[in-house]
Amino acid sequence: MNARGAGFWLLVAAAVAIAATVIAAIVVMGSPAVQRERRMDETRVQQLMQIERAVRMVHEREGRLPTDLSELAREPGLGLALSDPQTAAPYGYRTKGENAFLLCAVFARDSAADQRRAQFEPELELAWRHPVGRYCFAFRIDPEKR
Repeated sequence: MNARGAGFWLLVAAAVAIAATVIAAIVVMGSPAVQRERRMDETRVQQLMQIERAVRMVHEREGRLPTDLSELAREPGLGLALSDPQTAAPYGYRTKGENAFLLCAVFARDSAADQRRAQFEPELELAWRHPVGRYCFAFRIDPEKR
């Protein structure tokens, strides 16, 4: 085999190795679309966590739950994101009595499918697990801690 033929086969072998690496990365990490969905769901959870803290803050300060999310939007200095970052649909919120409330969002992925986050933040994963589609998280405020 001459040097030119060997160079060609070396180039083919390198291309195959690069393709295999890219395919392996997609299998391990997920496609770019899956990565986008994960990031969107992570953003939704982070925004809902901020809303939950704001609801608890209002309850602690005033002894009552906010009537709706627009009331939270009027809170000075919070700058809460009250709608989905992708669809702009408002997050769901409703009270369940004096000391309980629901926060709802529509998720692109089942959180159980994303084991990566569970390894690093297990307690967060337990509290904020969600299926695909609309899901509501239920919260209760202990009136004794007010």
